[in-house]
Amino acid sequence: MKYIINGACKSVIGNIRENNEDNYYFDFKTLKEDNEGNNKIKVTQFENVDNVICSVFDGMGGEAKGERASYLASMTLKEYIQKNTNKEFNWEEYIELSNEKICEEMPQNKRMGTTLATVQFLENEINICNLGDSRIYGLKNKTIEQLSQDHTDAKLHEKLNLNTKSKPRLTQHLGIRKEEMVLKPYINKYDYNRFNKILICTDGLTDMLEDKEIEQIMSKRISAKDIVNELVEKALEKGGTDNITVIVLEIKKEKKINYKKVVLLVVIVIAMLIIIFVTISNNSFRIIKDEYSGPIMVGQSYNFEYKGNVSIEFSNNNVEYKDRKITAINEGTTTITITDKNGKTLYTKTIKVFPNQ
Repeated sequence: MKYIINGACKSVIGNIRENNEDNYYFDFKTLKEDNEGNNKIKVTQFENVDNVICSVFDGMGGEAKGERASYLASMTLKEYIQKNTNKEFNWEEYIELSNEKICEEMPQNKRMGTTLATVQFLENEINICNLGDSRIYGLKNKTIEQLSQDHTDAKLHEKLNLNTKSKPRLTQHLGIRKEEMVLKPYINKYDYNRFNKILICTDGLTDMLEDKEIEQIMSKRISAKDIVNELVEKALEKGGTDNITVIVLEIKKEKKINYKKVVLLVVIVIAMLIIIFVTISNNSFRIIKDEYSGPIMVGQSYNFEYKGNVSIEFSNNNVEYKDRKITAINEGTTTITITDKNGKTLYTKTIKVFPNQ
């Protein structure tokens, strides 16, 4: 089965922040390092769904280091995809490469990093990968399911019953030196029939909206573009305290034309039309030839030909019909009547026969 992906993407600074530390990889493009998002929603359709990748990145670090980290991660992804068109995409390899680039630019004793949430569409399956708390959701039958795994210490907070208003800290992200921790991205794969829509987003959306609110908007029978717009606008209305980046991907089965079936159908239709035409032609009464121009004498004949599934009758034996000719036998007057199978009169004519002098 072939699939078509309708996608839409938007990234905004939000109501509080002065810069955009988010970035994305969408429709083979990324944002510039110094950007204010894309207030105009980007839309696209992926028709050749084989190794189509869409990702969001949420940078952190302060002093313009957050946008640098997310930019490096997005550009590294773009370059990695371009260099590996003919071999299988390796998430661990990309993550290691991207992490090294970020760590190389990380100031001493300072932090700089980015989350990663990405979806890869292959010909027969959907792969996801994430580090950090940027999320991926799948929608089926108006119900959303979180596909990504949050890499935070939220469970530790719950276990220790810590009543703190501070946001849980990240336990995994790009921008961690090798000697400190081994990066373990969450990777999973799904069948296409599992979902009909997928959402990839940074925490600027999920911190503002509950899952039920996201589910309600995602379930609407509107375009991916309109869903992106509603999600972003709703998050801004509820505070918009962080940068917000959203990608919505609608999965549709490709309606492929079966030319063999089309040809067969055309042949059947033509055959039926021919049968109908022949049937109508055979059943439709018409006079082909009638050369009667006035009284005839006994022994004379004239050409008379008709077509159709009908009956011909004579009022007496003064004439006979044979070999497409009417021949006078006896003096007198004869009425010819032609009727259809229901007895309806289609043709009538009176013939006068004079004696042969």
